[in-house]
Amino acid sequence: YACETMGNATAICSDKTGTLTTNRMTVVQSYVCSQHHRSTPKYEVIPSSVADILIKGISINSSYTSRVLPGENPGDLPKQVGNKTECALLGFVLDLKRSYQEIRDAMTEEMFHRVYTFNSVRKSMSTVVPREGGGYRIYTKGASEIVMKKCSFIYGKDGHLDHFSRQMQERLVRDVIEPMACEGLRTISVAYRDFVPGKAEINQVHFDSEPNWEDEDNIISNLTCICIVGIEDPVRPEVPDAIKKCQRAGITVRMVTGDNINTARSIAGKCGILKQGDNSLILEGQEFNRRVRDSSGKIQQKLIDKVWPNLRVLARSSPTDKYILVKGIIESKVNTAREVVAVTGDGTNDGPALKMADVGFAMGIAGTDVAKEASDIILTDDNFTSIVKA
Repeated sequence: YACETMGNATAICSDKTGTLTTNRMTVVQSYVCSQHHRSTPKYEVIPSSVADILIKGISINSSYTSRVLPGENPGDLPKQVGNKTECALLGFVLDLKRSYQEIRDAMTEEMFHRVYTFNSVRKSMSTVVPREGGGYRIYTKGASEIVMKKCSFIYGKDGHLDHFSRQMQERLVRDVIEPMACEGLRTISVAYRDFVPGKAEINQVHFDSEPNWEDEDNIISNLTCICIVGIEDPVRPEVPDAIKKCQRAGITVRMVTGDNINTARSIAGKCGILKQGDNSLILEGQEFNRRVRDSSGKIQQKLIDKVWPNLRVLARSSPTDKYILVKGIIESKVNTAREVVAVTGDGTNDGPALKMADVGFAMGIAGTDVAKEASDIILTDDNFTSIVKA
């Protein structure tokens, strides 16, 4: 039945990462100590105290199950195991000719004091470890605009510590983060903070009694920004063609992603989901919610009907946003014939949208069991083209 339905699908809501893109992520740009590098800098170019914090911050504050292994055969690309974003960061450490494994061996997981795991609300991950010389050090990484808001300091030219003012942050967004995102890169900030028992430097915190680790907002604030990286996740070579086939067959393809709006817009352009000069709508989750809810915060079908026909990209979106969109398209009476919606998803949190859809495609390789249970068809190669073939 699912295959029959797929034959008359009129709309596809697709994930971005790993479905439209290869999910082989690499750091291709970095901004550290006021220097914007478009290729991997030499380790020696980065002021040594900052370079040391940077490689430790990446190696320690990432899941120890994420690893980059040498390719099977000579000349093969390294094999990425675990979280792909973390693999890109670990690959950056290796490109700097440093070993993340040596750092992990010296700081085992048993030594961790606290971990604030990544989730779709936090959009960051932090690890608290004992600090050489007493006290604690927190390493944080996450979506650049979110982590940056929690920073009060940044390492500037020659590793000099600067106050990270609002104006400076806005300048950095304009000159570094947005240009990276407009090239389709995902931007990640790496930051840290020290809690010290003795005399505190300007960017450290003095403590007498154990800090209240439950008070996350206070703990993960006044951070010092170390580095911003731009991670490339290239569009799968066969995707633009597959999307053209859909569009010729009268199927509208929409992209739903947790990524930043500029990154999403760039990738959607490269895929052919967005075309120059059409009146496509690109929204972030927050704005989408503002448009589809009435003054009391309730979702109204007639408001969704104003949005979905032209919507092509939903960025910084939550699983709930994806569900609202799919349900809204299916229940719409805008056209005489009801839309038949296919949805792709791989995450645990894609379950509701996959269940709601006429056809749910779970991504077999990277997908979670929850996604697979909620789906009608499981793709074993996580590739958008397979959806078109169906």
